[in-house]
Amino acid sequence: MEIHEHEFGLYLTLEEDGYIKRTLISESGAEDLPSTRIQDEVILFSELNFKPYTMVVDTLQEMADQIDLEGKDEMTTEEKEKFDSFISLVDNLLIELEKEQPIHGLLLRTTLHDSLPINDDSAEYAYLATKIIPEQLRAIVDYNFFLNSLFINMYIKNLIIEDTDLYFISTLKIQQELTFKGTLTTRYFFRSLVDYYVFLTMQFLNTKPTVTRCECCGRFFVPKTNKATKYCDRIVKNNLTCKQIAPSLKHKKIVSDDKVVEAYDRNKRKMYRRYERNDGKVYMPKKGLTYDDFYDWNDIATEARDKYLNGTISAEEALKIIEVND
Repeated sequence: MEIHEHEFGLYLTLEEDGYIKRTLISESGAEDLPSTRIQDEVILFSELNFKPYTMVVDTLQEMADQIDLEGKDEMTTEEKEKFDSFISLVDNLLIELEKEQPIHGLLLRTTLHDSLPINDDSAEYAYLATKIIPEQLRAIVDYNFFLNSLFINMYIKNLIIEDTDLYFISTLKIQQELTFKGTLTTRYFFRSLVDYYVFLTMQFLNTKPTVTRCECCGRFFVPKTNKATKYCDRIVKNNLTCKQIAPSLKHKKIVSDDKVVEAYDRNKRKMYRRYERNDGKVYMPKKGLTYDDFYDWNDIATEARDKYLNGTISAEEALKIIEVND
């Protein structure tokens, strides 16, 4: 059976115990993806480093800014060449993402397809493309920022989530498919990467999860039981998990009350707020913050926090790296 482009996307079925079943539909056909838990997918996404991706998006924005087609009926030869280079870079980005992160690559491609008018090679289409494409590509990074902020707020506020924390996920409209083969099954269909993660976040929050922080690696996780759990199951060293190696560590820090971890959270929120004032623009005045600014700080601050938690640098050394001057 031939699959048409408008059918490309991700089908998702909710299963028991918080698991999801997913099928990716692309020009290569249908591919069943490994089953995973909603909480694992959401937390994994929150931990992704988008710096290489945002470097390309920033380059695309620079290229778009050099193509001024507003109100023009036709493109010059030079403008056409610049636009073709712009589209070529977009295609290369999506191809690489489809290789490394198939869901991300395909759903970003379908997002752009649905956001743009039919390409008639006109100056108007090129103008819209240079405005819409960078905006849509930035949206997934914005959601990554939002989710990081949400987890920090959930942890600090002891699960008291205010309406302002949920502005990104207040409403979601998605397609559903009902099938009946002895039992009724609902499948959800996504052609937007942001919608996919918003849906997972809604499902995740609906379980009233307890979000805590591992006292070994300092990252967030959801305990398997209501019993107080200090360490997560991430593999951190020699194929061993935090839970396996933490009891033998000499440094044993109480992360929930640790001044370095508190400073890391506080400064991450500060940097995130600076980015929000940026409002998604690549270029800002001196006090503004771009994607690269955020990730440059986040890379070195996260490394400093981790080294401190591993006992390889002192609190004073870590704080010098993490603290951001106003």
